[in-house]
Amino acid sequence: MFRQDPLNTILALGSGFTPTAVRVTATLRLPDLVEQGHRTVSALAAETGTDEQSLGRVLHYVSLLGLFTRTEAPKGGETAYELTDVGRVLLGDHPSNLRRWLDYEDAGRAMEARFEPAIGLLMEAVRTGAPVYEQAHGRPFWADLEAHPDIEKSFNAGIARIAGRLVPELARIYDWSTVRHVVDVGGGNGSLLLKLLTEHPALRGTLLELESVVEEARGTVSPVAARCELVAGSFFDPMPAGGDVYLIANTLHNWSDRDAGRILGRCAEALEPGGRVVVVERLLDSGKDPVMASYADLLMLVLLGGRERSQDDLRALGGAVGLTLTHARKFELPGHWLIEFTKGGTR
Repeated sequence: MFRQDPLNTILALGSGFTPTAVRVTATLRLPDLVEQGHRTVSALAAETGTDEQSLGRVLHYVSLLGLFTRTEAPKGGETAYELTDVGRVLLGDHPSNLRRWLDYEDAGRAMEARFEPAIGLLMEAVRTGAPVYEQAHGRPFWADLEAHPDIEKSFNAGIARIAGRLVPELARIYDWSTVRHVVDVGGGNGSLLLKLLTEHPALRGTLLELESVVEEARGTVSPVAARCELVAGSFFDPMPAGGDVYLIANTLHNWSDRDAGRILGRCAEALEPGGRVVVVERLLDSGKDPVMASYADLLMLVLLGGRERSQDDLRALGGAVGLTLTHARKFELPGHWLIEFTKGGTR
């Protein structure tokens, strides 16, 4: 974060121009252009087709935020800009992919843009403790996705990007050789289960999802269909029996403590003693990317009334339904952890 005196720090943090100017910077791909050698305002304006004086005012502001440093111009010359480590995060090839996420004109950003009116109602969510997405858009979150296929496509693409990084690691870091049958609870289109069953040929799987999603998943899991059962239903109802591991990936945070406890409780009911629940979630106390975790926590509040949790929060939720937290392991994917619960304690 930039370093200013307290007054200027609060002004920059509280000003609506800060996120807007950063997003203009991302949309115009200014960091990439500076990296390519277009370091003056006139050169950048020519490359972006923008008004030179106006662009210069934005560059001055985001430089004060820490995205660029200014090199004083020689007599008769122009001021030049250099990228800082903060500004490099907005390069197009940065692994965080934040440039795309902040780009006003990126066609794949429909979901992020849809979040923003609800984020603007944070005060109401703080007053009531309830989600405010419906106030912003006239429908609850999941119903709104269903009503807007383009936004649902953007949402699913975002989930797929996370899954693309998370799934191979999940298949590797847990000892699946000790598992006979995994039930993927709310497993989406089945891509995670497909990866697990492909990597571990002795493993059998069941996908539990809503009926409409199960139909979509049928094609995804077809290469392992002989070892994979698809079950249409809700994870608030009794779970399919027979699993020795019930897997819940990036799902509990969508729900309040009451409902997350109900999901874990249904898993516990279906397990034999010694059976396991494996939860994959972003943890608030992960120590890595704390701002992203806290951002996600507030997003869950305004969209769904859910929350990101600490390891102690999950331990308490599991303990209330007879599950003991027996193992925790950090993913390389920032902020994400694998949390294992065992029914009846140790295994």
